Amino acid sequence: MTIDELITLAGEQPTRVSRRSGVSRSTLKRVKDGTSEPTLSTLREVALALGLDVTVTAGPASDPFAAAAARTLIDDSVPENPEDSGIVAWLDRFERWNITDPLTLVAEAGIVQGITRRPGARFVATGPGDLAALPDLFAGQNTRWALSGAATATVIMGRVVEGPSVVWHDGGDTAFDFGTPVAEPAAADVILVPAGATELAGHYTQGPLNFVAPVQLVIDLHSLGMYEEAEFLTNGWRS
Repeated sequence: MTIDELITLAGEQPTRVSRRSGVSRSTLKRVKDGTSEPTLSTLREVALALGLDVTVTAGPASDPFAAAAARTLIDDSVPENPEDSGIVAWLDRFERWNITDPLTLVAEAGIVQGITRRPGARFVATGPGDLAALPDLFAGQNTRWALSGAATATVIMGRVVEGPSVVWHDGGDTAFDFGTPVAEPAAADVILVPAGATELAGHYTQGPLNFVAPVQLVIDLHSLGMYEEAEFLTNGWRS
């Protein structure tokens, strides 16, 4: 059960839950409406009032808004004054963490972005020339898309870069007929990932293919553990 489902359940019997949990009905309503953030202790009292309990686990992050916030700060193709609360929250975090250096921003954003852990990510094995089929594939779905990862680094660096390529798209959960599905990210040649924030902002077309903006590429390379390629592409940032 998710937190939202817990709060919805509590809202079905607000008087009983309020009395047993010590949390006022008005607070329960604000939490349900999304205008108040409950503390962990509040959530546990609400859960116990319903005969449930709250378990907290920590794992690797996968948050698209960290990359969006980093791009807001250093990438002209992304608006400087975002309205999305998720981006604003990450801008506040970066300020609190005292991170202003562009190289540190893209590295931190890449770590938190967690491409291989993103909901809806699909891992596929491909053969030579398969990427050339992407324009027709997405045109048929009326879907925006752009390449990142090894394929884009190869084009920019002028040499073959080993590693997975990433295809960002705005097709949501659409099951595209592309490549051979594999279970593990390490076995994938291509990762198809639904865009969650600004991944497609500033993408450009070269020949038949679309490519992500340069800053997004560097963030993605950090997320994929392709640090040497990321460093190569940001050499000019130090001057």
